[in-house]
Amino acid sequence: MSPLVCCERKKWRIAVCGLVAGLLALSVSVAAAAEIKPLNLNDDHVEISISGNIAPGDADLLRTRIKAATDAGKLVTSVRLNSEGGNLLEGVRLADVVRSAKVSTNVGQNATCASACFLIFAAGETKYAYVRARIGVHAASENGTESRKTTMAMAHIAEELTVPSSIIRRMVNTPPGDVTWLSLNDLRLMGADINHYKER
Repeated sequence: MSPLVCCERKKWRIAVCGLVAGLLALSVSVAAAAEIKPLNLNDDHVEISISGNIAPGDADLLRTRIKAATDAGKLVTSVRLNSEGGNLLEGVRLADVVRSAKVSTNVGQNATCASACFLIFAAGETKYAYVRARIGVHAASENGTESRKTTMAMAHIAEELTVPSSIIRRMVNTPPGDVTWLSLNDLRLMGADINHYKER
């Protein structure tokens, strides 16, 4: 492994650990976890769907789903997202799983990916979005109140995921109760493939 790759991984781990440390003190509300299930694309390839509210334990479940598919001799090619967000710490952990697995992410027709889900989308090796997908960002909150410290940590994670600074600025400046929906041009700036994604 090259020194550059090692350095990049170290920076990512430091960013993740910093946010995790900052969020561990936050009270976590009990909520239903996201539904995480494999979708067979063909005999050899699997896409994993994550839909619903992101909650503690989801990252471990995604890791389990990927391992089960791999153990069965199948290649996990992508993660399909449809979530309005949820627990930010778990969203970061899910992004870490996606990044480590080097799979693509996609948001399908009329699907939504906002808040913590956005970090998972940004972690994709390749990113796909249907032209009518809704992908949005906003600042982080603590106990219902905007938390500048947590927002800046989230912004640092987004920066490590190579999210353009123009999008990070909107993430930081959009109150937690609102959502800034990204345009197709914004998504293209992230390197997302808009025109060639087809629903499976």
